[in-house]
Amino acid sequence: MNSLLNQSFGAHLRGLVLSPLVSGPLLFAVVYAPNAVRRVVLDLASRLPSRHALSSNFDLSTATRVLRVIFTLGVLRGLNKALNAVAANSWHLTASKGWNWPNEIAVVTGGSSGIGKLVVEKLAALGLRVVVLDIQDIPQSMKDHAQIYFQHCDVTSSESVAEAADAIRREIGHPSILINNAGITSPTYILSMPESYLRKIFGVNIISHWFTAQQFLPHMIEMNKGHIVTVASLSSFVALPTAADYSATKAAALAFHESLTCELKHCYKAPDVLTTVVHPTFVSTPLIDKFAPHLKKSGAHLLTSEQVAEPIVAQLMSRRGGQLIIPSSMASFSGIRGWPTWLQELLRDTRE
Repeated sequence: MNSLLNQSFGAHLRGLVLSPLVSGPLLFAVVYAPNAVRRVVLDLASRLPSRHALSSNFDLSTATRVLRVIFTLGVLRGLNKALNAVAANSWHLTASKGWNWPNEIAVVTGGSSGIGKLVVEKLAALGLRVVVLDIQDIPQSMKDHAQIYFQHCDVTSSESVAEAADAIRREIGHPSILINNAGITSPTYILSMPESYLRKIFGVNIISHWFTAQQFLPHMIEMNKGHIVTVASLSSFVALPTAADYSATKAAALAFHESLTCELKHCYKAPDVLTTVVHPTFVSTPLIDKFAPHLKKSGAHLLTSEQVAEPIVAQLMSRRGGQLIIPSSMASFSGIRGWPTWLQELLRDTRE
């Protein structure tokens, strides 16, 4: 937890340093009121030990150049962030309209435990009706919740998904939100991977996305309103030893999200059906209980389910599409495929 806090503090500090709201006024003061700035700096320096004393005629030109660079970088960083947000929202500047949360229905795969369970509970608390698709029964606390419904469903089976979808439409209505959250993993070397498990992990982690989308997306397209959330991973960008299966499915989940986003805009002419992809790092859930000690020993930072569920729900409430990298301090990993090969290999070598 301390490591996560340090990462968060470092990210906030970088944001503060690069903020034009900080560097801009400083640059303005140095350029247009140099004498006043010089007096302040000299006054502060006079209170330091003599070895740190500054000459009374010291030059501010270096500070000016540095502030200009920082200000320019801050403006470019802000512009890049704004363009990313608009692009991920189908080039819309504003939030999608027509959402009325008490009337919305969300479907969450794998919603009986872990991240999915928290997402279900948070959405229900906000007044949405939420349907859990899972092969595990839901906890007793969720069974008693008036806003939460359960459909036993094997998401690796198109027949099972179709039956569950028919029941949802018949008994509750057409969902406007689909969260493809179900996922499994079991760290295994490539040569030791049983075929049965290989087919299972691909079925749960990625093929199920086709089955759920084929059932729930047509009505969203017809209404030009909806939101599809794809829960991927930072493993979408970097494959690790003993995780070829998991990494491959999460890279596929990212590809699914990207293709879906493009098809909605250009093939189905439904740009207001939003899409969001989520890339958390390792999360402390039952999914990784078996190898959590190894992750901690290797220095990996484990998120809590809350740290992932909260941004997902916030993104849904924003009525915007997007890409969430959790924690945000790991955002640089999204560009790893553009790194030099030697740098990529060094990264993978250190994660062994």
